[in-house]
Amino acid sequence: MTASRKTPFLERRDSWGHGVSLWIVTAVAFLLPVMAWSLRGLKMDNDVVGWLPKDDPQARVLTWYEEMFPSRDRILVSWDGATITDPRLRTLQISLEGHLREGSVREGGSPYVDDVTLPNELLARMLHRDIPFNTALQQIEGVLTGRGPLKLVISDAGRTRGEYLKQEILKLANDQFRLNAKFVDTAVPLPSLEGIDPGDSDALKVHDYLTEYLNEQPLYDLQLEWPGMHRNPEQLREFQDALLALEAPASGALTAGRTCISKCFFTSGSLAAVSVALSDTGVADKAAAVEAVRLAVEKAGVEPSAIHLGGQPVVNVAMNAAVQDAAWNPNFPAWDLLHRSPMILSAAVSVLFSFIMLKSFRLATLVQTVSFLTVVFTVALVPMTGSAMSMVLIVMPTLLAVLTTSAAIHLSNYWKHSGDPDPARSVISAAQTAWLPCALAAGTTAIGLASLLASNLVPVRDFGIFSAIGCVLSFLVVLYVLPSLMLYWPKSPPGPEELETAHWRRFGVWLARHRHAVCLACVTLTAAASWGLWQFRTETKVIRYFPPESRVVQDYVFLEDNLSGVISIDTIVKFDQGGQRELSFVERARKVQDLQQEIRNHPEISGVLSLASFLNLSDENTSPNRSRLMQKRVRDRLNDHEAEDNSVSSMLAVPEHAADWMTPGDQLLNHKGDEVWRITAQTSALSDTDLESLIADMNEIASRHLRTVGSPHTSHVVTGLTPVFLRTQQAVLESLIRSFGMAFLIIAVVMMVLLRSPVSGLITMLPNLMPVIAIFGVLSWMDLKIDIGTMITASVALGIAVDGTLHLLTWFRQLVKEGYSIEDAVGKALEHCGPAMWQTSAAIGFGMLALLPAELLLVSRFGWIMAALIFSALLADIVFLPALLGGTLGRLIQKGCQSEVLAAAGAAERELEGPEKEFDTQPDRSQHDKPTGKGHHRQPAAASTVAELKDVG
Repeated sequence: MTASRKTPFLERRDSWGHGVSLWIVTAVAFLLPVMAWSLRGLKMDNDVVGWLPKDDPQARVLTWYEEMFPSRDRILVSWDGATITDPRLRTLQISLEGHLREGSVREGGSPYVDDVTLPNELLARMLHRDIPFNTALQQIEGVLTGRGPLKLVISDAGRTRGEYLKQEILKLANDQFRLNAKFVDTAVPLPSLEGIDPGDSDALKVHDYLTEYLNEQPLYDLQLEWPGMHRNPEQLREFQDALLALEAPASGALTAGRTCISKCFFTSGSLAAVSVALSDTGVADKAAAVEAVRLAVEKAGVEPSAIHLGGQPVVNVAMNAAVQDAAWNPNFPAWDLLHRSPMILSAAVSVLFSFIMLKSFRLATLVQTVSFLTVVFTVALVPMTGSAMSMVLIVMPTLLAVLTTSAAIHLSNYWKHSGDPDPARSVISAAQTAWLPCALAAGTTAIGLASLLASNLVPVRDFGIFSAIGCVLSFLVVLYVLPSLMLYWPKSPPGPEELETAHWRRFGVWLARHRHAVCLACVTLTAAASWGLWQFRTETKVIRYFPPESRVVQDYVFLEDNLSGVISIDTIVKFDQGGQRELSFVERARKVQDLQQEIRNHPEISGVLSLASFLNLSDENTSPNRSRLMQKRVRDRLNDHEAEDNSVSSMLAVPEHAADWMTPGDQLLNHKGDEVWRITAQTSALSDTDLESLIADMNEIASRHLRTVGSPHTSHVVTGLTPVFLRTQQAVLESLIRSFGMAFLIIAVVMMVLLRSPVSGLITMLPNLMPVIAIFGVLSWMDLKIDIGTMITASVALGIAVDGTLHLLTWFRQLVKEGYSIEDAVGKALEHCGPAMWQTSAAIGFGMLALLPAELLLVSRFGWIMAALIFSALLADIVFLPALLGGTLGRLIQKGCQSEVLAAAGAAERELEGPEKEFDTQPDRSQHDKPTGKGHHRQPAAASTVAELKDVG
């Protein structure tokens, strides 16, 4: 038997006498610069819309929608005191858009900007089509204008009360209605002719109407505002009624029974914004575009602190900046590492705890080295394959660092417990002993992650394949690179008296003896936490990834409290040929206008616009001839591609070809010649209302309205970037949840095969499931929504829990085969594995907690949830699993091990008897019935098991 054993891989030498370890170290030294060079091409790509496959229903709708209504990324721009008459709005437009000269040649402006839309321009278009001014002003409210503060007119009775009335108003607002209101002093100045072309009749008309409108506004005494005042219309109405019901005290004979406030009103246009559409250059470099817009606003005479920007490009830039700040924020001094770089602090804390836990500069350095190598080698594959990092894939380095550190610390502890004073032999022995549990842990985790390839989402598939490759690389680095480095930095392992691990053995024996109480406590706590999963909710609003005090959130608060919801959702209404025959153009426009008004009445919608907003739909235009004339003008405008302002094409389309949706030929998106109207609604990004519920409401409103219009030839679809973004986020989360379940099942099957018992495999998975159920249940209890980054932490938790489980099971099975009792086997297995599991969890867990100061909640939340999962996995592996091994699970494994030992002994005996039977040509049957006495030639069970375990390497 001994002669047949192979030379351990790390001890082999080539024909020149060089050891394998030398070639391994040389290969790593050669590959490291190549991988570092590859990392230079690493880039971020969070274009969530592009994540959906082309055959996804929502992706097909979006593609159809964008082909019909080409649109640009837009930035909503405003500032403190920006009113509809503010001349700086026009100054900003000229600065960004430039001037159009003869031949439509553009001079000046910003290369990042395509066009700038002012509220006055929308008013001019409506007035040009004979829409009453008050109607036009109402149409753009909640889109590019806001009503500003609540203006109060004090009655004669109220004036006699002086300052006491102000105190009573604030008491009513803040104590009874909980508004946090305050008095403000703002004004809407009369418009100026400065910057208006004398030949621009529409602009002059807007100027005159605005002047008349503002002059007609009542004189007011007080102005009151509070956060979110325009986002809760019902509360606003109740408060206004309460103000108008305020009465003077009965003690005054002349004032008793008389109200103190005679009128409450708003002035449309008290606040205004501009919409900036980015050019192709701006879309390609959103950071430069946002900065160019901000600088143009400052150049127009606005203080930097007063500027407020909103829109998807702003959020994307803010997110990238927040991630960069988490890595290195130059706004803080270098000594303030807590704020200067939470990521570097996290790595530093992890390294520090590695030194503390391992109590060896050499081991800690080597462990961190192999962890770094694994992460670098795997991440370098991303740009090599033409892929990019995403908010899903960004978690992969942490996952690999955790798994590699865990395996490396386990191998280091095997080296400490090798019992061989020879530096080289102790390393070889540790590598051989660690081979099987590390192979099983890496293999099961890789298989689980590879299950993500079943997803149809590109970033999820990328996460699965690169993480699975990383698990394999982690195994190779830990089992071959780490021992090679240890051989070139030799040291004898500590003696048994230096290990101080007896307390782990005593703890394991205590857990085995009190297994019933421990298991009951673990199951009860997990079950209690799991009840919170009934409240499991997902987060789909990117703005929620930022803390409330961040600049981007404060800008959104200003815009949505005072002006408009920043998120847009489109409802597409289609009239086919039959609908166009049944309803005249004006009737169709009125149906769209009625639906538009119903959508506007939704409490979560701030404003709505469609082509119907720009059409005069008065009774005088209902005659067939007037209706046909209006349709002809609109269609001519639609087909005039050379027109300077062809805004009709962004709100109405008449496709020349049919478009299919689910199957070829179904023409569900549109038929040839359909008339397609676009209704754009603005909603809040900061609202607590779930976007999925809002989209369902809009679908219900459109279905109900179009069902009652008397035409069966109409249909609708709710689409736009927001629904597609929502669908993508949901698809990612659903894919991650499904893949976690699949990974769990695959690992459970592996456990069943390893333990040769389905029951044992299922019981063994309980500690692996415990941390995920417990932590995610508690998060749900806390009413925290689960985002993409949080969901991926479940894969990390499962990986590290399985890693600890396999190491503990491997030692337990080996000790049971050696003849130890179950209690002693639990104690000694925990003595071997407990220190490594605690050291890994401490090094990684406390490092993750150092991410708490990160401004981006996506990073901060990921850090503390990861730490919670890692420590929960530690408790599951060093408390719950040993208690299970002390009971039914341990007995099942013991029974299986005894069967293996008996089978191995029988095979060895038959192998020894075989040659004798060949030479015994005339066997004596009576002798065959007696014991052979050959049993003493068998290798003892314990020695055989250790030899088998080490031969695997």
